[in-house]
Amino acid sequence: MTNNVLRRIDQAILLTEAGNHLQAVTEFLDIYGTDDSPPLNTAKAASGLSFFGLSLALVQKKYKTGIDLCKRALDLEFYNGDHYANLTRIYMASGNRKKAIETVESGLKIVPEHEGLIKVRRELGVRARPAVPFLDRAHPINVSLGQARHAKKAETATPQKRTTRKPHAR
Repeated sequence: MTNNVLRRIDQAILLTEAGNHLQAVTEFLDIYGTDDSPPLNTAKAASGLSFFGLSLALVQKKYKTGIDLCKRALDLEFYNGDHYANLTRIYMASGNRKKAIETVESGLKIVPEHEGLIKVRRELGVRARPAVPFLDRAHPINVSLGQARHAKKAETATPQKRTTRKPHAR
């Protein structure tokens, strides 16, 4: 790979990290969509594929393609937490929370101190146990009790404004 291509991949990754996914997709398409695209067997190419997959999924809603690109990056660099974080974000965007949790957990097993993975895990949150564990989560009793529990938590989380009374003038 030439230094120019490496710089362009770095630039496109920076655009993705900054949230400029549309510009990043354009840049990645210029890099990978030509006949002289870089070989896909290096660490830099793996990072490029991973961030390309994320931007492609978020901008064009091509979740399957984005997932495939991130998985290819993981095949090349399984120890890079960014690839797990990007794949998790794609699963979150596509509405597949279960796969997102599985991906972030497997990434944290390999790279437990990765800041990006820890941040994504925090964004996912943790689901509370069902109110009645032996019933299905979607059972109407669990749904009603869960909504009540959530409302109570929200009520106690925001402190009530206390009104102070002025003493009566005598």
